[in-house]
Amino acid sequence: MELKEVIGRRRTIRFFLPFRPVEREKVQKMLEAARRASCAGNVMNTRAIVIWREQADPKVIKAIAPRIGYQQMHTAPVFIFWYSEASVYHGDAWPDSVLRLADARRIGLNVQDTYTEVNEKLRPLFLMAGKAMGNAPLAHMDVGQAIAQATLVAYEEGLGSCLMSSPRLERVAKMFNLPETAEPICIQALGYPAETWEAGGQTPKPPLGEMFYEMEVGKPFASDPKVEEELKATKLIGEPAPLPWRDAELEYLTRALGLDSTLLNEVEP
Repeated sequence: MELKEVIGRRRTIRFFLPFRPVEREKVQKMLEAARRASCAGNVMNTRAIVIWREQADPKVIKAIAPRIGYQQMHTAPVFIFWYSEASVYHGDAWPDSVLRLADARRIGLNVQDTYTEVNEKLRPLFLMAGKAMGNAPLAHMDVGQAIAQATLVAYEEGLGSCLMSSPRLERVAKMFNLPETAEPICIQALGYPAETWEAGGQTPKPPLGEMFYEMEVGKPFASDPKVEEELKATKLIGEPAPLPWRDAELEYLTRALGLDSTLLNEVEP
């Protein structure tokens, strides 16, 4: 399956087969994909804790539950708690990571010259900005890139997933032995889909020109109909939700999985 089709077919899955375990090797493939993601300065601030429902205390599952996500939290056999580790930007860690890029011949044209520039000119700046950088949008973006790659690999491996808002840090810090420098990003529910791959169709999105601009804000990036047709042919653009049979599917899933129609989880105050 080509990349465009993988992106077009991927859905947020909210109903999982609770009786079918997820193979450990498939989770490892996801984590390896996340580890290979691009990251500013190659500091690799992405961290994750894999939680197997069968091995976890029910209190843990309740603690990580976001307010919205009842179906996912009640059927997914695996959860991944993604967070950013800010300490990789502190002190010499950040500039030293840049030097490792020079050793790998990934930045600069001459290793010794790059070392000199980093140590004499950039290291003082890194030392001043390190703590602020650990909580900056760029750090969270890098974790997002890692999660995106893991999510696509999960789909390729036949798994479904759903990203949910992260729990409050104080609820899980002691439970997971998290350092003070941890910044929660999200919870990812993971498992084999109980719903069809279409999951009712491709979620409608705003028009391209409402989201993306050209040269200045307010000047829409014009969408070319020929490109749209090409993307439909390569299956990046699919049939929009809801498909005609979606309500019947949801009714079946509700009965088969013993769920009710609520969206909300009971969470700690």
